[in-house]
Amino acid sequence: MESIQHYVSAPSTPRSVLANERIANESNAKPTTTQLFSQLPNPLSTASVLAVMMVQWLQPLVGLGAKHVLEKEDIWPICANDSCASLQSRFRMVYTPHKKLPFGLSPVAMAFIATFKREILVVLGSCLLYIFALSSQSYVAQAVLQFLAGEVNLFHVENGYWLLVFMAAASILAASSLTYVFFVSSRTGANMRSLVMHLVYQKSLRLSCVARQQYSTGEVLTLMSVDAERVFTVMMESPWLVVGPVSFVISVVLIGFLFDFTSAAGGAVTLMVVSIASVQFGNTIARIQHDLLDERVKVTSESLQGIRVMKFYAWEELLAHRVEKIRAKEIALLRKFHLYQVVNTVMLFLTPAFLSGVTLGIYVAVNGTISVIDAFTLISMVNICRTALIQLPVAISAFSQARIAFARIDLYLSSDEYGQLQLDNSAANELETPSAVGSISVRDADFEWPLSSKTADVVVVTPALEGNEVSTHTLREASELGFGVDCNGLSFSRSSSSVRASMPADVRDEERRSFRLEGVDLEIDNRSLVMIIGTVGAGKSSLLNALLGEMTLKRGSLDLRGDVSYVSQETWIRNLNVRDNILFGESFDVERYETVLEASELAMDLRALPHGDRTEIGERGINLSGGQKARVAIARAMYRSHYDVLLLDDPLSAVDSHVAHGIFDKCIMGLAKSKTRILVLNSHYDLINRADKVLVMRDGTIAGDGTYEEVMAMFPELDMTQTASGNSDGAGWHSNHDPTQDKQAPVKTSVPATGAQIEEGTEDSQQLIQEEDRIKGTVASDVYKTYFDESGMNGLVVIFLIVVFYTNMPRRDVDPTYSGEDFTLWYVGLIVLATVLTLGRALYLTETCVRTSKNLHNDLFRRVLGAPVNRYFDVTPVGRVLNRFSNDLDQVDSVLPKDYQIVAQHASMALGSFVVSAFVSYWIAVAYIPIIVVFVVTARYFKKTSCEVKRLEGVTRTPAYNLFSETLSGLQTIRAFKIQDTFKLLNKKVVDENANMYITYWSAGRWLAARLDMLSVVIIVIVTAYLVSTKGQLSAMTAGLSLTYSLMLTAVVQWVTRAVDHVDSAMTSVERLLHFRNIPQEEDASDCTPLNSSVWPLQGAIKFDNLCLKYRPELPLVLRGVSMDIRGGEKVGICGRTGAGKTLTKSSLMIALFRICEFDNGSVTIDGPLRENLNPFGEYSDTEIWTVLQQVHMADSLAKWSAGLDFEVSECGDNLSVGQRQLVCIGRALLKNSKIVVLDEATANVDTATDALIQATIRQKLPDRRQLTC
Repeated sequence: MESIQHYVSAPSTPRSVLANERIANESNAKPTTTQLFSQLPNPLSTASVLAVMMVQWLQPLVGLGAKHVLEKEDIWPICANDSCASLQSRFRMVYTPHKKLPFGLSPVAMAFIATFKREILVVLGSCLLYIFALSSQSYVAQAVLQFLAGEVNLFHVENGYWLLVFMAAASILAASSLTYVFFVSSRTGANMRSLVMHLVYQKSLRLSCVARQQYSTGEVLTLMSVDAERVFTVMMESPWLVVGPVSFVISVVLIGFLFDFTSAAGGAVTLMVVSIASVQFGNTIARIQHDLLDERVKVTSESLQGIRVMKFYAWEELLAHRVEKIRAKEIALLRKFHLYQVVNTVMLFLTPAFLSGVTLGIYVAVNGTISVIDAFTLISMVNICRTALIQLPVAISAFSQARIAFARIDLYLSSDEYGQLQLDNSAANELETPSAVGSISVRDADFEWPLSSKTADVVVVTPALEGNEVSTHTLREASELGFGVDCNGLSFSRSSSSVRASMPADVRDEERRSFRLEGVDLEIDNRSLVMIIGTVGAGKSSLLNALLGEMTLKRGSLDLRGDVSYVSQETWIRNLNVRDNILFGESFDVERYETVLEASELAMDLRALPHGDRTEIGERGINLSGGQKARVAIARAMYRSHYDVLLLDDPLSAVDSHVAHGIFDKCIMGLAKSKTRILVLNSHYDLINRADKVLVMRDGTIAGDGTYEEVMAMFPELDMTQTASGNSDGAGWHSNHDPTQDKQAPVKTSVPATGAQIEEGTEDSQQLIQEEDRIKGTVASDVYKTYFDESGMNGLVVIFLIVVFYTNMPRRDVDPTYSGEDFTLWYVGLIVLATVLTLGRALYLTETCVRTSKNLHNDLFRRVLGAPVNRYFDVTPVGRVLNRFSNDLDQVDSVLPKDYQIVAQHASMALGSFVVSAFVSYWIAVAYIPIIVVFVVTARYFKKTSCEVKRLEGVTRTPAYNLFSETLSGLQTIRAFKIQDTFKLLNKKVVDENANMYITYWSAGRWLAARLDMLSVVIIVIVTAYLVSTKGQLSAMTAGLSLTYSLMLTAVVQWVTRAVDHVDSAMTSVERLLHFRNIPQEEDASDCTPLNSSVWPLQGAIKFDNLCLKYRPELPLVLRGVSMDIRGGEKVGICGRTGAGKTLTKSSLMIALFRICEFDNGSVTIDGPLRENLNPFGEYSDTEIWTVLQQVHMADSLAKWSAGLDFEVSECGDNLSVGQRQLVCIGRALLKNSKIVVLDEATANVDTATDALIQATIRQKLPDRRQLTC
């Protein structure tokens, strides 16, 4: 054991020492407090109501952010009440899945309302308080004007300074209550978002295999990102759904009392018509837009996960066109969606003006005139609902999108579940005659993959099990000792030997039947070794899945005793280092660990890795060969401390014969000799004679079982197959095998054991997956310039700015001696002009944003497709890229156009309000100067904190998506190891970390709003004090204008700054997307002459001339001076020991041939449905496809599926066996009819008979093709 210690630990390097010194120096240079905020409790949890209303609890963080760039450790930990654990416990108490509610209400949405009813009531009460304060402001304003005119005012106050106090009190109440409303709503919305993310993740752990196939990774990622964001948005905007209608009703009632109800009722009808129409139209557009978003993210996800295949086939351009077509449909609907928003916004924005205009017109027509006091009282009463009506379209849009989001979440949470029958230890111990631990009994059982239930009208659901409730779809052993299932009745009972559950036996679809295992009778004793053999698609992997509980038990019984350790056929590797992948949550035991490494033939490979077992494997194990990944998975299964049954789904196919025999002897027959072992074999048939029992699968049934001799007697052809394909290997192993030579010889061609030495300039080389890029500081002006340049309409910006200014610029030349009729004509005329200009401005902004979004996506997606695999995709998690093409692009699509509209609208209103107020006196204008300076300084002081927290939120969001994507691909392994709870805790951790940044970001916005609101109150107080102190010196018209517009500031200024901050924060998404412009690009053959693929290559001759290749600049050469000539028509095979040079060399030769990596030196010279998987871009006819399927021996299997070529292949081909997937890939290569064909272990996962047939097909159908076979 001592001799292999150096395999485990990575040696320290000079570069790591320098890196540590650099980190220490940086930490010393950074301003520090006595204790990091991340180590202190969150002050929000103990903040008083006043501190929350003024967001004073956040002041230390804002101050720290103004001094230096914030990092994760500068943020307080999340409050306990905001954590996933707390939110989930509250949600569980009120959520009843599959409950039918009236009016088609979503059970999830109703459960969310019940969960957060306390917060919703607080928001509602604060909204009413805000409306009361605004109404009080209008009455105080009327009293001030009456006081200035010498009339008896509403409050019968003779001292005007009392009116000043009333005005200040009403303004402070309005500002503070609104700040509190949006703090609570944003925090509650963030909690809802976190809860959605966690519920979706938890559901993903319980998804049945069929349900997993129904939802692609991209679709579920959309639920976690876009739909979760929609839920937050509707809660954030929900106050306006209350304030808007209520304030409008109050305005109408007050105006009715002041004038008449006829004109007020007309405005109310207009608002109702617009609102109802907008909700209906918004529902339709939002639903279609969401479906298109799913499709685009799905295609993007599949493209990124299969980027190597895309590049091998040179499909980048075709794929870009496909995605751009989907994007074009999405953009068309996005344009319609924003057009609806524009019309709705303009109508609702001008509704107060129309209301006041109609009221004035009717009043003047009836009475002939109107007093100045009444006119400005009318305007101030209309202003009660002005801001709310401007925000109401946004809230209505958010409501429409949230309804669809909740419906989608509800559908997902109601999808088929992986059934699990839990037995605690006490129940297990009560069993009187338990079967021996590790034994398996299957009696007269039928298993089936459930039919797809994802249709528009039918949803097949399986509720989570509680108590003695049993899933009607799948039953899974989950107790310490085992379980039994009996499907012959409807009762649930416990017997003396097992616990049995039941289900109907006649639930089946005779017209459409998915793959089934029928009539399975199987008795496996504990500690026995069982091998399963059969042709491709016979049901070998399905039988293991049935034992794991992944298939539906339709009839019979299953009794599996003990815990399971499992190795899947398609190896699942996490984005961790080698050691963590092997430990898989278990504690580290040096002796056991080293024993497992030696037994799984990994010790020598770790010696060759640059950092030993601390080497980061990378996403999907890209840093390892296929054989090495299989051995890591085997080591993980062997290292598990407590298991009784070992299921191995053909892991030996990925390794050569010598290594396979070594693993078999040391692991299966060594470390696991006391366990029950079930091994699927597609190769290495010479091992069959060492099995206690052999099962032969054929068309979903056990065609035969027994000892080796019995099976050979029943199927003599198996003995022939062994003689043809296995004896040579087996003889070599048993007679000539020298373990010492096997270990020593390959080291000469591998990376040397001292490979941990790092070249200069590669301080991050130990970290394969690079940290996500993060630009620090405020958003650069170049980002804004690039954004508007992408629209192609930036030449109209000057005209747009003029329109913005002119739309809301007040007229000073309004003569106060005008009659009421003249005043009304001027007012109505300005309303009409404002309508035209506002609509034009909104349409211009919308078109600019939509064009930018379209051009950005198309350009950047092509950049991603053009990135090199080795320098970008191998070091960048797919989740990170998907995060930007889903969440960040959604910000650009949906949020930025809305925020730019709000900025333009409120900025023009604020400008007009400031100018009109200044018209009263130059002294007021002078008083504005220091206040404006304070505005600017406060905003700049805050901006550093806001931008950095927003960037931290984006960075912390990616790990949640990565974990989610990783979990979906390894569901069977996670469930077999029973570590769902571990992964739930991991998800809670990453979601809580992101939610903490999210809440902090929105709280920072409230911090700014609270201070700017107080500054607005100061302006109101200054104007009111000036008017009161100069009583009789100003005309009623001038005083009314000044007071009315200064009151508007309270509602407008914070929305300007909030919208500007939102725009700045949303522009960080543009910033993150523009990162793709800086990623490395393949050195395109732009200087090469285009070739006619129909005639090139002519013969397929290949010449390698002194070829040198390295995967990345900091890594050593993997090909050194390779030179060889291959004549046209030759068939070349590459062989060698797995993981010791052969895989590296063969893959490198293939990568060089396809120019996936640029050469370091030398040259190479060359003279969806199943239909879509074979022919994704419609280049071949169905007849040609069927011909190829017959050649690869897939036609017979396909004929059994009623859909034929339209058979829907799920994401990553999950509803095909691994062998069938390989046959499809071979068919795709044959269909392309290329002159050069590269086969990289193309028959590794098919049985020997099928392998022989395929080889014969290749010799017959491609006799003159250049072939490289690995």
